[in-house]
Amino acid sequence: MEKKEEIMEKPFWKCSNCGYTLQEEKPPEVCPSCNEKCDFINVSCYTPECGFKGIDPRLG
Repeated sequence: MEKKEEIMEKPFWKCSNCGYTLQEEKPPEVCPSCNEKCDFINVSCYTPECGFKGIDPRLG
């Protein structure tokens, strides 16, 4: 039997300064949009309400 591997999507990150959102393994040190060193918030969907895919509308 073949073992099915679960494909993990890269999380979505939102810049706390300008709101720019990108999909990467880890957030960047400097925001590519505002060129500032900002905090990035993980806005990926991890709940059934948004289907476990994409950006959680409550956070994005």
